[in-house]
Amino acid sequence: TINMMKTNKFINKILAVGLLFGSMGLASCEDFLTLSPSNMITEDDFWKSKTDVDNVRAAAYRQMASDAVTSRILYWGELRSDNLALNDMTKTGIQHLQQGILVPTEGIFDWSSFYTGINYCNLVLSQGDIMTQPGKEVDPSFRLSDWKPMRAEVKALRALYYFYLVRAYRDVPYNTTPIRTDAEARANKLPATKGVNLLGTLIRDLDTEGQEEWQYAPDNYGSLSENVGRFTKTGIHALLADMYLWRGCMLLKSKAKGDYVLDENGDTIASAQLDNLSKECFKKSIVHADSVLNHIRREYDKEMKQLGGSVVKEQSNFTALDKEYPYMTTISSYTTSGTDEVYFATMGNSNSMYEHILQLKYNSTSGEANGTPGSYLASNNSGSLKVGAMVGSSTLTSSAASSYNVDRGFGKCDIRLLETFDYKTSSASQPICHKYVINNLNIDDYEDVTKGCDASYSTNADANWSIYRLSDIMLIKAEAIARSLPSSTKASTTKTDAGYALVEGFNLVNAIFARCNPKMKATDSYGKVADLRSDRLRDDYATHSGNVKSADDLLKLVYNERQREFVAEGKRWFDIVRQCEATNANTDVLTNYITLSTTVRNRLKALYSLYNPIYSEEMKVNGVDYGGKLEQNPVWKRYSDN
Repeated sequence: TINMMKTNKFINKILAVGLLFGSMGLASCEDFLTLSPSNMITEDDFWKSKTDVDNVRAAAYRQMASDAVTSRILYWGELRSDNLALNDMTKTGIQHLQQGILVPTEGIFDWSSFYTGINYCNLVLSQGDIMTQPGKEVDPSFRLSDWKPMRAEVKALRALYYFYLVRAYRDVPYNTTPIRTDAEARANKLPATKGVNLLGTLIRDLDTEGQEEWQYAPDNYGSLSENVGRFTKTGIHALLADMYLWRGCMLLKSKAKGDYVLDENGDTIASAQLDNLSKECFKKSIVHADSVLNHIRREYDKEMKQLGGSVVKEQSNFTALDKEYPYMTTISSYTTSGTDEVYFATMGNSNSMYEHILQLKYNSTSGEANGTPGSYLASNNSGSLKVGAMVGSSTLTSSAASSYNVDRGFGKCDIRLLETFDYKTSSASQPICHKYVINNLNIDDYEDVTKGCDASYSTNADANWSIYRLSDIMLIKAEAIARSLPSSTKASTTKTDAGYALVEGFNLVNAIFARCNPKMKATDSYGKVADLRSDRLRDDYATHSGNVKSADDLLKLVYNERQREFVAEGKRWFDIVRQCEATNANTDVLTNYITLSTTVRNRLKALYSLYNPIYSEEMKVNGVDYGGKLEQNPVWKRYSDN
C-alpha cells in the first residue's frame, strides 16, 4: 500500500543514520543516503497517523529479530561458554573467542545493529509524545490513552536492547534522543555509562515507585501470537525480574570493582548502603518473577474452569511438583516412548500460552527467516542435518550414557539431551545441535534417551527465538531467592525462618528437572543410589536431616539447571559473568561453575576480560585517542590496531 511504501522509505532513511554509534554506519552514511530512496521523503511527510508510529515500532522488533542482532546474542552470550565446541576451524574469530583472546578488529564486536534498534525506539518515543499532546493530537484516533500502552512497550524494548549491551560490554553509551541525520550521528559522541548505573536507569524508566511505566502495558493484544511476540505487562515483569537480578549482582563488591554507583539524581551512593540496595534488587526480582508466575497460574485456572476441570494429564498421575506447578508442560508418567510434548511446547510450537513469555517471531514465507541457527548450529539439508560452525561439547554429554544423576550436563533419561542434540552413541562427544531445526521429536525410550529419537526437521528457517520462557522465570526467581540470603543459610520447614524461602527455590528448580526426566522417581530413602531414582524428587530434598541444603547449594543447582535448559539460547556465558560480578572472584567462578582450560582461565582473571572489546572502527570515530569519549576495554586494548 501507499502507506507501507512511505513507511519503508522512511525506515530506510532512519536505518542509514540509526547506526549512531557504529562507525561503519557513520563512515558510509552520506553515500547510503545518496543511494537510498530516503531522499524522497522527509519528516514533514511522516508521523501523520498512529499507523506511522506503529510501523516504526514494528521495525524495532524486526531489527531485534535480524541475524545481525541474534547472531551477536549467540556469539556474545553462548560461544565463549562450555556448551558448544568449534567444528569449523576456518572460523578463527570463534576460535580466538573460545581461547580467551578477543580482538577488537573482529566485526562481530560491532554493536551498531543494536543501536539501530535503539534509535527506532527513540524515534517512536519522541514522536509519540509529540503527536498525542492533549489538544494537539495529529491523528484523532491516536490520543494519550492510546499512546501510553505503546510507550510502555517500546520503553521495554529499548531497555532490552541496552540490557544485552550491558551484559556483553558492561559499560556502553546511553542515548534517548533520536538521530535523524548523518550530521547528528557524527556529533553524538557520548561516553560510556557504567553498566550498574545504566541498569538502574533502565529499571527506573519502567518501575519508578508510584509511576510504574509497566502498568500501562497491554495485558492482551488479542491473539496469542501477538501476546508472546511483543512486550505485554507480563513480558515487562520478566525483563524487570532479570534486570533486578543482574543489578543486584553488579552492586555487590562495587568498591573493589572500581564502580561508583549513582542514584537517580546522579549522586554517589555510599558504599555502606550498597549491600542493602543489592538485597532490595533481589527482592524486587522475586516480586516481578511472581507477577509472571501468578499471571500464568491465573490463565491456567481460567482455562481449567472453562474445560470443566479436565486436564491433559490425569490428576492421579500428578506428583507433588506437578501439583505445585500444574501449568508446566509435562509428559505423562505412564508413557514409555513417543512424542516429546515438552519440546513441542517450548521450541517446536510457535505459541504456547504457558511456556512462552517473549520471543522473536519469524515467518519464512514472508521473507522473515531466522538464519542464525543455520550459520552456527545446524540446518535442514534435503531432509538431513547440515552442521554449522558449532557442535555440542563433551561437558554436556560425557555422562549421559552412564549416569542418571549428574551434577552438570545431561543424565541418561533427561529428554533435553535429544531436544538439544542429535545424539548418537557413536558421535556422543560432538553431536550436532538441532534445537532450532526440529519440529517434532519422538523419543524411543524415556528410561534411556541415549537409545535415540526420530525427529522431523523444519523445511523453513523460521524457528522463533526465545527471550523469556516459563523455565527462565522460574530459575530467575530461584536464583534471586538464593542471592537474597547469606550463602550459608540453611533450608527450613519453619515458616518464620529465613531458610523457609529456600524450599520454594529448590522446588522451582526441581520441577524443571522433573518434567525433563519423566521416568525418574524419588528415591526410597534419602541418598540411596539407584537407576531412575533421584533425591531431587523427594519432598524433603532441601531439608532432610542428614543433608540440609544451603543458599549456596541452591545457587549451584540453579546454574547447572540453567546450563541444561538453555543451550544455544544465548544465556550461558552471561550467567557466568553474572556470578563473577556477584563475587568479584573470576578464578573461583571459572573453576567451579564452568569447564574451561587452565590457559583460558588464566586469561580471564580480570573482570573486564569477561566482557567484549569495543569494535576498533568504533574507537576510530569515538575513541579518546581520536578526540572522542570512549575508552577501550582495558584488557583487550593490547590487541587493538594501532
